[in-house]
Amino acid sequence: MEYLITLLYTIVFILILWKVPFFRVEGLSKKTVAVIFIIKILAGIAMSLVYTYYYSNRSTADIFKYFDDSKIMYDALFKKPLDYISMMTGFGNDSVYFNEHYYKLMNNWYRVYESNIYNESHTIIRFNALIRIFSFGYYYVHVVFICFLSLTGLIALYKIAVRFIKNKNKELIFGIFLLPSVLFWGSGVMKEGLLFFGLGLLIYHFSYIINKFRVSSLIWILASVVFIYFIKFYVLAITVPILIAYFWVFKTNEKFILLKYFVVFVLYIFAGLQIHHIFPGFDALDILVTKQRDFIGLAKFMNSGSLIGIPLLTTDIWSFIKNAPQAFFITMFRPFIFEANSVLILMAALENLLILFILIMAILFFNFQKINKNIFYSCLFAVIFMFVLTGLITPVMGAMVRYKVPALPFLMTMLIMLIDKEKMIRKIPFLKFLK
Repeated sequence: MEYLITLLYTIVFILILWKVPFFRVEGLSKKTVAVIFIIKILAGIAMSLVYTYYYSNRSTADIFKYFDDSKIMYDALFKKPLDYISMMTGFGNDSVYFNEHYYKLMNNWYRVYESNIYNESHTIIRFNALIRIFSFGYYYVHVVFICFLSLTGLIALYKIAVRFIKNKNKELIFGIFLLPSVLFWGSGVMKEGLLFFGLGLLIYHFSYIINKFRVSSLIWILASVVFIYFIKFYVLAITVPILIAYFWVFKTNEKFILLKYFVVFVLYIFAGLQIHHIFPGFDALDILVTKQRDFIGLAKFMNSGSLIGIPLLTTDIWSFIKNAPQAFFITMFRPFIFEANSVLILMAALENLLILFILIMAILFFNFQKINKNIFYSCLFAVIFMFVLTGLITPVMGAMVRYKVPALPFLMTMLIMLIDKEKMIRKIPFLKFLK
């Protein structure tokens, strides 16, 4: 029965992809979109098999543990509907009653190390509790839903990229949709798929509203901001100054473009470091130091097999600045192939070699004159900040592989932009299939 219902939902979403105008994109046929969607579903199913037979502890597997917890919330829909609504919306649910009857029964509502930052696990539990209304509790149906949302966000990113990068549709399709980590981690019932959805729609509608104001785009932007906040706050914190800098350059010109970006970042970071004067207890540096300490403590408690040494941070801003280059390098190039101690780490190591090859091609066949520099720098700084933050905070290789995923479509877009395709094909004839 699960396979039949999963197939029916797959067909329904393919029809949506086929009929809705949003999914009609230059260089991306309806058939190609449908094939990518099916590939994503297969990747999501493959992930579930990996976590069923290879990493067999269901209580620690992110794709299952939040799904399992969501049943406790979902069951309230039939027994006490108002409780279900309160838990789904977050209104009136912070009480002893909800703690005793629901949250204590879950394994992942509370973190081992709690902080004053919103617990994103609540979002993925609520998402699964909502989808259970349509899924009859079948996990693979949740995979289909997350793949559709993830694909929607990635298509939004592709639609922007293809406007500025001409004659490289195949490369963009691979870089945005089919890069192994993006395909794998963005197709499971995890935060990454939801993040792609929110991030894609935010950037897509932002790109339209700066050209022509539309109320619908403003609504989508506000909804996306709230959505991303409840999934991964730090991604939103990184995205905001990049959009501000992009807007400034777009409304003026590309003259002194790097200076404009730096001015925005310096002012933004300065404001962020002072915010605890307005919101006591919200000290950005202290939060990051605590996050790193808790992550290291949890990794040691769980006896993680892929624990790596990272510099210990202090609440001094210089501690972050001096360790940023090492953090970027770790996130960009590790795991190395000789560090692969599991199937997933091996996959990430091989992907790093592929990215390194593309980086070398971008350096050898570099063309900076013909590209849109505003797009390039926005992608560049998105990658730098996400990689640095990931490398500073994350002491576990397996987690780092996942946390860098949101930056990968921007990394690939940036590298693809730089490569002079015609020159590369002339010098390396066996790449002529890219024509």
